[in-house]
Amino acid sequence: MYLLVDNQNFDIYYFCGVKASRKNSGHRLELLKLFRILTITLCLSWTGCSRTSTPEEPHPLPPSPDLVEDIQTAPGLEQTTFIAPLKDAYKRIDPIEDGWDSEAFSAAATKQLKLLAKKLSVPSRLSNDSIAKFFTQDTALNLQLKPARLSEFYRDAEFHIQRGGPESAPFQDDPVIAFQSLLSSIQSTNILQTEVKLYRVDTGGNDFTSHVRFNATGQSTEGRIQINTEWLCHWTRDIETPHIKRIALLSYEESTRLAKNKSPLLKDCTADLLGHNQAYREQLLRSTDHWRSRIPVNLGLDVVANHGLALGDVNGDGLDDLYLCQKGGLPNRLFLQNPDGTLTDHTAQSGTDWLDYCASALIVDLDNDGDRDLVVSQDFKLLLMENDGSGRFELSFGTSTHAQTFSITAADFDLDGDLDIYACGYNPSADRVRSGTLGEPLPYHDAQNGGRNMLLRNEGEWQFNDVTETVGLSHNNNRFSFAAAWEDYDDDGDPDLYVSNDYGRNNLYQNTNGRFVDVAAELGIEDMSAGMSASWGDFNRDGRFDIYISNMFSAAGNRITFQRQFKPGAPKTMLAQYQRHARGNSLFQADLDGGGFSDVSVEQGVTMGRWAWGSRFVDLNNDGWEDLVVANGFISTEDTGDL
Repeated sequence: MYLLVDNQNFDIYYFCGVKASRKNSGHRLELLKLFRILTITLCLSWTGCSRTSTPEEPHPLPPSPDLVEDIQTAPGLEQTTFIAPLKDAYKRIDPIEDGWDSEAFSAAATKQLKLLAKKLSVPSRLSNDSIAKFFTQDTALNLQLKPARLSEFYRDAEFHIQRGGPESAPFQDDPVIAFQSLLSSIQSTNILQTEVKLYRVDTGGNDFTSHVRFNATGQSTEGRIQINTEWLCHWTRDIETPHIKRIALLSYEESTRLAKNKSPLLKDCTADLLGHNQAYREQLLRSTDHWRSRIPVNLGLDVVANHGLALGDVNGDGLDDLYLCQKGGLPNRLFLQNPDGTLTDHTAQSGTDWLDYCASALIVDLDNDGDRDLVVSQDFKLLLMENDGSGRFELSFGTSTHAQTFSITAADFDLDGDLDIYACGYNPSADRVRSGTLGEPLPYHDAQNGGRNMLLRNEGEWQFNDVTETVGLSHNNNRFSFAAAWEDYDDDGDPDLYVSNDYGRNNLYQNTNGRFVDVAAELGIEDMSAGMSASWGDFNRDGRFDIYISNMFSAAGNRITFQRQFKPGAPKTMLAQYQRHARGNSLFQADLDGGGFSDVSVEQGVTMGRWAWGSRFVDLNNDGWEDLVVANGFISTEDTGDL
């Protein structure tokens, strides 16, 4: 039996060659050990601790060196050849062996913090015996957790929000008293929801230090309350089991949903509206892993679920209907809304049950006949379907795209009275990388080898022409684009276009009489990061459109990119770009004079959106001010600290 790992993508040279004797019954166990090492090596070869990869979380439990030795001397293995030394691979996935003390400390400190948070979830059981083990015993503790004075930041009929700073926060030397005081606002509940996230590390001083976010949620006499606070923790210089020496308060907030509001602000009604449909019960509730074991992968079934939906009235009854895109091998679904709000599967009658990999859709009127038509991005194609007015569709136009399309949007860019289509390309069509698999961004933080976006001009009579180059949108059109948003930000009467790109800079194309120029750099709005979506809105009600971009807050990236051994010798500007890449979401406020934008993300406290795939300005409580909703997450499994 021979194993081979391709060096092209994983940067670990070749690893091959095991010939097992069938005479020995123990050879299967030894091969399983070998497969374990191989699997871990492959899965972790892109960790931030390796020499070429992106900043991701290191695995907390690398394989033991003894396991490497076991395989080399295992009974029943007549010949073992390691063309690339396995021990070198082990060094690269063990942060201590690879020289990343900061990551080894982070894993150990995070473990301590999570255990502490679990103890704090039951405040009534707090005792010196239960939490003393997390703190140093040989020096006096200084724990600054809660301000003595809180100021009202916001109040309406739904919410009461208070904030405070470290200037009025006393220090405590007893951890039980300190944490009881911290959680005293949530006094009428026994079980709290607690969470910690360590996202910045410094191992260069007398103490190890880390920035930590702590959240606790529970019920109080006033209502449901959430505590959001940030600490600077000082730790003993112990990589294996660090202990807390000091906690300095950085910020503190209490947000209360007032008790008089008996019903929740938002309620999950998915099952109530869709539960009577067979497709919901037997298809939509099934996990990706369920279908991966039943559908061939070559149909376009993928793990990365870049699939969207569209809302719009397709049958003219005044009620918005729902269209869902799905992974390859599963049909897209159209659900019609009933007067009582429930949704009924109308897929079979609609003619829209594509089985190919589809990522995005739009429900818009393309032919100005008064009913809503359908646009679907299907892998490397765009499909435009005409509606007969009753929710039945027929393909009227289709075209290949320059890249795998993850999202589409529509606007009348040339003001001729009909809607045009803009498609965001991700993976280049030349690579034919299908089913959501990521291409190889080069360079990682400022990639310029992505797929080309495409603008289709609506010529009428279901004729569309690719005018991307002729209108100026081919400039900087080489990035991994996830989403685009139209808005007339400069108030000249025609829609401009913002494009949010993964792995680097974004675009803002200013539209002047149907011709576009990328002015993102000039206006300070490139936002070099992992762009996922963009939303325009006037959050401060000054009459100018501002923009919010979803990126990814990476705890690992916030740690690794600030360490001295990260990309040694790289220019400071490049290091700053990597650090910005991990910062999180961005809010740009339009200048009143129309001359540009100001980055107000940090001062407005909106960077922490976690792994944010999408966000929208929306007035949730009807008070006339636009709020922000952020959709985040990645996979449904145990959180390793970076999700």
